[in-house]
Amino acid sequence: MDDNILNNPIFETVKVGNKMLPFLKTKRYVLKETGSFVNKTTVNFHKNHLVALMNTLSSQSFTSAKPIELSASQSGCYMDVATSEDGQFAAVRLFEYVPFTFQPVNDMYRFDGKVAVDFAAYLTKCKAVQK
Repeated sequence: MDDNILNNPIFETVKVGNKMLPFLKTKRYVLKETGSFVNKTTVNFHKNHLVALMNTLSSQSFTSAKPIELSASQSGCYMDVATSEDGQFAAVRLFEYVPFTFQPVNDMYRFDGKVAVDFAAYLTKCKAVQK
């Protein structure tokens, strides 16, 4: 599987016009099921939080989970997060640094509805404790 979270069959690439330069088309990603635009962010964190984060993502217990400390710079691990603009969808993929490259830790986690909203709130809590 490709390492880019957006290279997944649940997403579709569309070209969107630009109001300032109408001849210039921008590439955006859309969630096929709902047609909602998807935004991608990358969040760095320390390797010692990897197991705890994997457990939190697997159990989907975001409201009771302790926030992890994020890193402002590249560190031992990172997660790609794709969220829909309507807030009803989130996808997460974890990566770990193995000498000379980052490797995917597992397949993509996918959250819909209230779970996606809870995940977004959890990620906001994690960003609040960022150093």
